[in-house]
Amino acid sequence: MANPIEELRREINDLDKKMVELLNQRAALAGKIGEIKKSQGQGAYDPKREKEIYHHILSLNEGPLSKEALLNIYREVMSGMLVLEKEVKVAFLGPPGTFSHSAAKGKFGSSVEFTPARTIEDVFVLVTREKVDYGVVPIESSSGGGVVDTMDMFMDYDVKVTAEVLLPVHHNLLSRSPREEIKKIYSKPEALAQCREYLAANFPLAELISTASTTEAAQIASKEDGRAAIASAEAASLYEIPLLEAEIEDSPQNLTRFFVLGKQPSQPTGNDKTSIMFSIKDEVGALCEMLLPFKEHHINLTRIESRPSRRRPWDYNFFVDLEGHREDRRVKAALAELQTKCQYLQVLGSYPKARPLEER
Repeated sequence: MANPIEELRREINDLDKKMVELLNQRAALAGKIGEIKKSQGQGAYDPKREKEIYHHILSLNEGPLSKEALLNIYREVMSGMLVLEKEVKVAFLGPPGTFSHSAAKGKFGSSVEFTPARTIEDVFVLVTREKVDYGVVPIESSSGGGVVDTMDMFMDYDVKVTAEVLLPVHHNLLSRSPREEIKKIYSKPEALAQCREYLAANFPLAELISTASTTEAAQIASKEDGRAAIASAEAASLYEIPLLEAEIEDSPQNLTRFFVLGKQPSQPTGNDKTSIMFSIKDEVGALCEMLLPFKEHHINLTRIESRPSRRRPWDYNFFVDLEGHREDRRVKAALAELQTKCQYLQVLGSYPKARPLEER
């Protein structure tokens, strides 16, 4: 009597053979597209095309695969195809195991070459000098607001925002020591702030020490007794540290938004955002005057923050995110009017709106 499992496995083997053949056919086409892009001076990564592909495959899906599972599979397919078009290098705020690393892998898959950078400025430098093709940097969190180190770098480096990534961030308590022996807890300032209530309730006497990254915190905690880190589950695995408690962040809806930096602008998709930076005169009503063009052209602003311009005391640059692409008629008209009113205007980039990686 035939073994029903073996029969089904033979069918799976036949399907795997066909899938490999089709993937290689797709890869050959991707390689040809890469050659054309290279001859035309285009970059390999195309956010507009990426969005079209994800939308298309989800529209074809009738199950039983969930959309999340299908997207995870296709992210790696896309990553493998991308490196056939061109060897792609992506910088992120390192070391490996940081949330920036997770965001970079969530956007580009695991087939590209990743370069960990020591600081956010180092990511900007690598992109500006074209040592890498793209850089991934945090720009804001849902609980802590804007990342000032990233905003300040736009004043010094000429790069484009080509995409955004929304990463659900879950903080975890890592330590080789029992909870009652923990005396010092390390992490990035933003992570410590996002776990403030948990730490006050569970470790009121522990010393909280800031580090450059959550992964650096994990490295420290992995070497010394009585130390703990707030870091990702990936960092726990990477540095082989016991995970004492998962998801200790105060807000269960904790999201961090990342920018993908590059040298070439993204094309309109019909569902885009634009980020700009401008400065104004120090006079009554100046900011209100700057915002009027967006009201008049019915453009929604999703974020506005200010940073010292570093030119002179009490002089500020304003960072604004708005709905629409810089090539859209209404956005183009509003930006043209803003240009005549402000002292300085820089369009940081237009890019497709993102959804959280777990929901795409």
